[in-house]
Amino acid sequence: MKFNLIAKTIMALLPLVTPLAAASELVTGEPHDTVITLTEDNFETAINDPANGLWLLKFYAPWCSHCKKLAPVLDTMASYLSGRIAIGKIDCTVEENLCQKQFEIRGYPTLKISRDGDFFEYPGKRDPDSIITFAEKMSEPAVTLVHNHQEASDVMQTSSTGVMFLAYDPKAKEVSKNTAKDKGGDELTLVEKYLASTNTVQVFGQVARKVQDKATFALLHPGSKDQLALFGLAHASKSAFIAKIENDVAPMLYEHSGVLNSMDFMDFVKSNNVALVTDLQSHNFRSVAHLGKPLFIAVVDSAKVDKDDVMTNCVSNLRNFAKGKGNGKDVKDDYKFATMDGVKWSKFLKQFSIEKSALPQYLILDVPKRKFYQNETFPDIDAFLQGVKDGSIEERDQVLDESSNPFERFHAFFVKYLPYTMTGFLLLVGLMFYFILGDDEEEIRYQEMLKAQRERMEKRIAEGKKKAMKEDCFECGICIDLLGTNEFDEKHSCDRLRMAIETIHNF
Repeated sequence: MKFNLIAKTIMALLPLVTPLAAASELVTGEPHDTVITLTEDNFETAINDPANGLWLLKFYAPWCSHCKKLAPVLDTMASYLSGRIAIGKIDCTVEENLCQKQFEIRGYPTLKISRDGDFFEYPGKRDPDSIITFAEKMSEPAVTLVHNHQEASDVMQTSSTGVMFLAYDPKAKEVSKNTAKDKGGDELTLVEKYLASTNTVQVFGQVARKVQDKATFALLHPGSKDQLALFGLAHASKSAFIAKIENDVAPMLYEHSGVLNSMDFMDFVKSNNVALVTDLQSHNFRSVAHLGKPLFIAVVDSAKVDKDDVMTNCVSNLRNFAKGKGNGKDVKDDYKFATMDGVKWSKFLKQFSIEKSALPQYLILDVPKRKFYQNETFPDIDAFLQGVKDGSIEERDQVLDESSNPFERFHAFFVKYLPYTMTGFLLLVGLMFYFILGDDEEEIRYQEMLKAQRERMEKRIAEGKKKAMKEDCFECGICIDLLGTNEFDEKHSCDRLRMAIETIHNF
């Protein structure tokens, strides 16, 4: 009976926390215009469908509030994005093998991209405009062919990181005829023709396709040598090269020894696909923080930058320092530089002893090691770094913001360790019901015993058969009954009853 009660309790709660996702039949061979429910049975078939080579996958739990908010957004966009990107959803309370073992999902909702058998995290924001922009970018060629500096600048505007990788090879040429007939096919085929011609542009195109979701790539037409000076690359015009391009920053040439290969160039892209000074936001914080270097952050009130001299100078000084000007030349390669809005992220920054009333200030943060340097009395960047160097600014351990909402901290912990926390929750609820309600049969026996005891005591009182007892034993009828006798002498009864009372109370 005990286990039946627990089972009934858990079954009653399951619809509230893990409602079953409605199954839908998968149709292959044509672009999807609705969000497709994916399961372990149909997952591989869906992902490998030639008609839907690019997928946005949502891993979710039905009880997750953020998942519920995202659902109508994806439902609305599914038909609009049909033919460019398919949208699938995986219920992790049902498809545990897919979520936990294959993809190691740790939080909800998790968005991943699938393309050509590769899976990677969706890198953008989760509002409709950002998702549509991302889908449109992914459905276009990974590399854009540009003929001049202006066209390259236009491509740069589409970069989510403010960075573009530019390839140039004077030996590149068209290797096949253009046979494309559909709209947009001419440009795609032309790019492919150039990318197939030399090793440099071949590797460039291979890597571009692999990380198209994160980075922006352009190929400068081999006949556009006169444009190189506008990029600051006139000195590199004699041979093929690949460079990182960023507005108002000197280009960075990709240097390599031996034959160019995709693995080394991929590492270069991943390490440098970030602006010289990045504006940290929720969608890029993790990727920037795990690039292998501590973050050197100027914490400012973004609304006052370009309006308030103190805020503006703080950002300007950091930017010049990152370029290697002044003392920056000695340490610019030791950090990744960034700005952060101290008002918008004030709650997050409290764990580093930064208050929005004390802006601007600098912060050095090593996210993987959970260490940081901070001192608001060092507003000058050189003085701040000297303080770090000589120990006057001590290294400290990052701690959880104690002022944060306890419920939010519990929610973060609960989501982080799913599904173990959910299992523990259900077991805890079952045990609570067990101890509160008890077993049905035991409850019935207990009530019957109390009823019998009351009836016997009322009968004795009515018949007046009780002998006098000492004052502290006047309500011991139940105890007498438990001792198995109604007959006792006045001399010893009180001690026996007292012992019985103590035994019962201790029990």
